[in-house]
Amino acid sequence: MRRIDYHMHTKFSGDSEADPREHIQQAIKLGLDEICFTDHRDFDYPIDTFELDTKAYFKELRALQEEYKDQIPVKIGVEMGLDTDHIDEINEFISANPYDFVIGSIHVIHHTEFYYGDYFNGKTKEEAHQEFFDETLKCVQTFDCFNVLGHMDYIQRYGPYEDKSIDYDRYQDTIDEILRTLIAKGKGIEVNTSGYALRKTCGFPKYEIVQRYYDLGGRIITMGSDAHTSDRVGEHMDDVARHYEKIGFQDVTTFSKRKIEE
Repeated sequence: MRRIDYHMHTKFSGDSEADPREHIQQAIKLGLDEICFTDHRDFDYPIDTFELDTKAYFKELRALQEEYKDQIPVKIGVEMGLDTDHIDEINEFISANPYDFVIGSIHVIHHTEFYYGDYFNGKTKEEAHQEFFDETLKCVQTFDCFNVLGHMDYIQRYGPYEDKSIDYDRYQDTIDEILRTLIAKGKGIEVNTSGYALRKTCGFPKYEIVQRYYDLGGRIITMGSDAHTSDRVGEHMDDVARHYEKIGFQDVTTFSKRKIEE
């Protein structure tokens, strides 16, 4: 199975100062087979962080593609914050540029975000998690502009609860409907290795969800570090590959111009 990093952030994301050249050099050092930059764009983040200067982004990354073309394939993607309050803006943004790959992620629900905690105000953990999965289902039903759903269960990183873990049995019907919708639309999921820091044993989502996706017929998978610094590029890719193979996948999926590469 190929080792790829299809989720990386750089200075073009408001939450990173990383030089994309250093990401590429680290990927080459690790012997990765392919990488894709996926800097942030959200339309309703409560602070002005997730803008993306697409002109400068494509100019610099295309130059790096050319410079390193004989050493590693470098793709240009975006992590798009899916938000049912901004359907037209999101679709227009994605169609305006020739992205190779689009991660669809849920960072904001009705102008409240998870990182700073506003989303959780006045909610029990169960209410917050149910709304998160309900909104994720709405987004995957609504949008077609993305290739994979990003860090599907990462809501458990956040919240003012002593125990932040997800009771998956409580939300299994909704999770199954998310997975069936993705499969019907020809969309995939990623394992985001940032989850290893929290779980110690797997990324986001947990491997049981990946197994369920596979059992339901899903075959489109990527892996990504969610690196915001170059030292984290390629992190835990061997672990993910090993688990994917145990589940039954033959290889990861790669993309060009938002189409699966055969």
